[in-house]
Amino acid sequence: MAKGNSAAIRYDTIKSMQVGRLTHVAQVCGVDVYVHWSVFAIGVLILVGAIRSPYLSFIGVAAYLGLLILHESGHLMMARRRGYQTFSMALYPIFGLASFEAPDSRIDRALIAWGGVLAQAVVAVPLTLYIILAGYTAFEPLNAVLAILGGYSLLVAAFNLLPFRPLDGSKAWDIIPAWLEQRRMRRNQPPLAYRSQR
Repeated sequence: MAKGNSAAIRYDTIKSMQVGRLTHVAQVCGVDVYVHWSVFAIGVLILVGAIRSPYLSFIGVAAYLGLLILHESGHLMMARRRGYQTFSMALYPIFGLASFEAPDSRIDRALIAWGGVLAQAVVAVPLTLYIILAGYTAFEPLNAVLAILGGYSLLVAAFNLLPFRPLDGSKAWDIIPAWLEQRRMRRNQPPLAYRSQR
């Protein structure tokens, strides 16, 4: 199937899934962001349940949604970097979905799967190191952000790398055999000068 055709089919599938269940909330780097209605419902329940500290609860929910956006943006940025068209992201209570053109190669699928975890790591590792070296602050909302985007994010990333579907690890760990295959193919190609003489 041609690259363009797979993109059209993938995009149509995503658009049909969005009807009635997702709300368009923003656009990040030219990509539409949709949120499932249950995310709003859970957010309201958390805020109502935290009457004593609604501000802290709001910050916690916002940091968690930020974590989902960060992860899905990582997939989309890697897809763009590998030359694929990106369409949208959808956020659900415990996961997100990034919509992009279907990758043509095994290594591209693996790299795009790693994109989400790498985006999380870029933020989580420095925050976790800060917490380890300096400790938490006296400001509770900031501590919630540090904990969610730091240590919690690393735990989520590690869990997401388990090699089971539908987790990213089911595709991400394919990078090792894909890289070895690509390396073997390059090694078996005759030198450029030899090929041009034939």
